[in-house]
Amino acid sequence: MIKTEKMYGLIQSAPLDEAVLQQHIDNWLVLVRLCYQPVEFYIDQQLKQPYDFDTVKELLQKGKHQASFELIVTDGENESSIHIIEDAVLQRHLLTKRVFDSFRGVIQDYFDTTMSNNGLFAYLRAYDEFLAHNVENIEKRQQFQSQNEIALLPKRKNMNQAVVIDCNQFAGYDVFYTGYTLTSCWRMYFSAYYEQIMPSIIIKDTQQVEKITTLAHDVVMVELYREPDQWDLEVNLTYQRLFRDQTGIDQLAWDNGVGVLREPFIEYAFGPQIIQTIQYQNDQLQPTTKRRATHFVTRSFDLVQQNYQEKRVKGYLNAQAYFPWIDRERLRMMDYVVLQPELTLDDGIAAYVFYIRNHLDISFSADAFKDYAVCLQFYLPPETLDTLPIDALKEAIPDIRFGYVHRNSKYTRVTLKKDGKKLQVYFMSVQKLAQQQFMAK
Repeated sequence: MIKTEKMYGLIQSAPLDEAVLQQHIDNWLVLVRLCYQPVEFYIDQQLKQPYDFDTVKELLQKGKHQASFELIVTDGENESSIHIIEDAVLQRHLLTKRVFDSFRGVIQDYFDTTMSNNGLFAYLRAYDEFLAHNVENIEKRQQFQSQNEIALLPKRKNMNQAVVIDCNQFAGYDVFYTGYTLTSCWRMYFSAYYEQIMPSIIIKDTQQVEKITTLAHDVVMVELYREPDQWDLEVNLTYQRLFRDQTGIDQLAWDNGVGVLREPFIEYAFGPQIIQTIQYQNDQLQPTTKRRATHFVTRSFDLVQQNYQEKRVKGYLNAQAYFPWIDRERLRMMDYVVLQPELTLDDGIAAYVFYIRNHLDISFSADAFKDYAVCLQFYLPPETLDTLPIDALKEAIPDIRFGYVHRNSKYTRVTLKKDGKKLQVYFMSVQKLAQQQFMAK
């Protein structure tokens, strides 16, 4: 990999009142002038102009009243941008190693202070790490990786059916869940706003990180390892992956159509005003995958009443941990997965195999439901139902026996058997999902 050896920082604010917005603008100008001397600037991706401080300051004063205004300054190596969007600020900083090393303390303090002043989310990371984990376009990756390196990377299709890198498989991939940025990198800042999707105790409870600090206004800062430019050391990549697994980022958001196909370390359930989580741990109370867990931490957060409950137990999972939907009238236990196999290169085979094994190659206590049928329902785009790769799926899991494939206008069903266990698998249109959820309730 050809490295830039630069640092990349991002800060998102919540909507700001005029005084705080002005403070964010002024502080951004001060940081830029302290770190380097810009020589050019441009507005909203227009032509570059020679940098003049008074001109830039005046433009920012006018721009803060617009619905959207972006200004970028650069000296040819370093670059900083400020984007004002309906009274919120998004700023980015791309700094050389020399600048970052010279002003590291100042920059980190700037991020601490800015996030504590109605910030929403921020991170600092090596720019090379960001590129390695977030550039999906193959042509763009050729600017910093060889063809041999790119050939080894996971691939998927985008919505235009072009083949791209599946960055969902990388620990530092930035994803977005209901408007919130989620990622794992060297230094991250989570504001109290994140309580709406990822309660802070989940973040504070993560293990094997360098540092977790609570700043003013309940901003949580996490530092995964000591030196950001050592991101590609195997041990640091492990810490990066473990933080992502422990916080369950990949359980909340993905854009490859099938998920990351890894067992969860934590699972979420969202109600109208409640978040429930279950974390999986081993006998040493260390984070582990669902099927290996012997200790379980269940948490419930009432977002309206601000009520928090926690329970830690030792034992084994019951049937409802894998099949949470119970149909007592028809004696069925169910789980479902929504897939977009058209975004994969193998027609979704790897995804089908993963989810089938996660519901068949398992052990759980089922005394209360011993007479219940267990069902896994795949909800798919309607256009994929006529070309289900059943034969290819049989070849991929030869240790599992397939029963008769039943097809009708509503679904395709097949019963799978292994070691005395049965799993009824349904392939259905995603259009029926809302109806199924209603029935299950």
